[in-house]
Amino acid sequence: MAQAADSGEGDRGLPAGLERFAQAIRRLIDLPARASIYVGAAALAAMMILTVSDVSLRNMFSLVVPGGMEFTGLLMIIVALTPLAAVEREGGHIRVDLLLRLVPGWLRAPTIAGGLLLTLATILITGYRIFLQARYLSDNGIVTGVTGLPEWPFVAAATLFILLFALALLGSLASALHATVQLRDSRSLAVLLAWPVAVGLILLLALFPQYAPFELPRSARGLFAISLCFILIFLGVHIAAAMAVTALVGISILVSSTASLTSLGTTTIDVVSDQTWSVVPLFTWMGLIVVASGFAEDLYRSAYRWIGHLPGGLASASTVACAGLSSIVGDTLSGVYSMGSIALPQMRKYDYDMKLATASIACAATIGVMIPPSLAFIVYGMITEVSIGKLFMAGILPGILFAFILVGLITIRAWLNPALAPRGEVSSWNERFSSSAKVWPIVVLMLLVLGGIYTGAVTPNEAGGIGVFGALVVSALTRRLTWATLWQSIERALLLSAAIIIIFMFATAFSRFIAISGLTQQLADLIIGFQLGTYQLIAAILVFYVLIGMFMNALPALVLTVPLFYPVAMSAGFDPVWFGVVVVIMVELGVVTPPIGVNVFAIAAIARDVPMYDVFRGVLPFWTAFLILIVLIVAFPQISLFLPSLM
Repeated sequence: MAQAADSGEGDRGLPAGLERFAQAIRRLIDLPARASIYVGAAALAAMMILTVSDVSLRNMFSLVVPGGMEFTGLLMIIVALTPLAAVEREGGHIRVDLLLRLVPGWLRAPTIAGGLLLTLATILITGYRIFLQARYLSDNGIVTGVTGLPEWPFVAAATLFILLFALALLGSLASALHATVQLRDSRSLAVLLAWPVAVGLILLLALFPQYAPFELPRSARGLFAISLCFILIFLGVHIAAAMAVTALVGISILVSSTASLTSLGTTTIDVVSDQTWSVVPLFTWMGLIVVASGFAEDLYRSAYRWIGHLPGGLASASTVACAGLSSIVGDTLSGVYSMGSIALPQMRKYDYDMKLATASIACAATIGVMIPPSLAFIVYGMITEVSIGKLFMAGILPGILFAFILVGLITIRAWLNPALAPRGEVSSWNERFSSSAKVWPIVVLMLLVLGGIYTGAVTPNEAGGIGVFGALVVSALTRRLTWATLWQSIERALLLSAAIIIIFMFATAFSRFIAISGLTQQLADLIIGFQLGTYQLIAAILVFYVLIGMFMNALPALVLTVPLFYPVAMSAGFDPVWFGVVVVIMVELGVVTPPIGVNVFAIAAIARDVPMYDVFRGVLPFWTAFLILIVLIVAFPQISLFLPSLM
């Protein structure tokens, strides 16, 4: 009996010990993680001030800040990497957890733990390679070209932030192990024990490819590595880590482990120190300031005053407001959360069919990736080296057109079936004009950002800094922003940006593997061999994006597929800017498509009484709007190419 009791205590002791270890790790990194956020916030503010100063001096006095681009690149290292540990603690790193949701609990828990183990190993290897890079810079006295600043302290700081991220991952791993052991299921333990073996084999193949027990043709090696990437992603491994592992294994088996490790160390720092990436945190910060200041609500109320009396007017007003908000906010989720919290209560008041109400907001928010600033266009431009400014301009007319199509579809449906979406009250002309006067902050910021890019007065990066400064000034003048909400906007901007940029830290190495493998040329040759016509080829690509969008979020889908399909599109003679617009529209269709549909998940989190199944049912008729838009863009390319041609 005593032995049985001891055994029970031992069984309880292991889970408890793992949880205590996880809590100890959290306490250990709590202060450094918070301090890192403050450091990142200071770097983000400095980057904005530097950008505004450089633009002002150049346009007023024909002067430039000496080494401005160098300073921005060095600050980006701090901005991009300081929040990584905090993002992990919040569970904010991007993963595809579709498969994990479908499997039983006994399989889900150890799979999560195994994915975290692989991610931790990858991050530790990355941290070590970045440390070697810092030592190389220090030993060789490498400095920046204009200001002569030593580069190694910033790269050494990057090592520390990566290691802090690794500690956060260790805490997450301990919690995942605790959850697995608590199940007390032999099947879970078997899966858990299999993961270290799998991780060890992957790392062995990456570090010592000569010991591989099989020999594959070159093309088969590339396909093997690509397959490994998709398997890891669908097993819930952090997308950034999955691409890093793919690059490590792929380049190792195609070239050598030395080449893969060198690529991992150099490309990660090259990416985060590229001043072009400053556009992501700056535009994200600007959008968060606008939402926090309540300008989105003013925009919605103005749209409602003008068209709320039409059939489905409330839903149409939220669509128009999303289009206007898109000129400031560069992602779809901001539109979902802001418009959902504002418009849904009004639609409930007027007894709207909640399938239509929720679906209209989820779909209207996708306008945010077409009208600049758009994170999706930034990502496409960074991957393909197509002008981000031209991509921004190319999205304006399709975005406006899509808003008209959505409003038209809502109006027709509500006219045919008034019970779906009753009319609102008719506003007087005085109410309409007075409400319009309140949206001047949005108009000012729109002209500041888009006008600056269109005229060539500023680059997209500089437009982000100018936009943040303008948003701060306008919010201060209208007394809409408190110190608390200002800090929240900075913190959220850092966390959201870090979750995006870490993917592209490793996407560059992944793209290098794709280039070395020759898969893109083989794919192009294969497709050309089918002798498909222009419309057949674009139809095949679009169908592929619909399918992949069903299982993957927009940004990861772009990262994984554009390196493959862009060369094919260029071989077929497609315009790179036009192709970017088409691809971005298609990946955004995925955010409202089951079973992933992140916009649907977001709106369901706001309208908790509406089943997600009903939201997806409500979205299906809006597929017509996407189909009409794509047909128009393909049939009339000038819709997207007219404004870029004037730049």
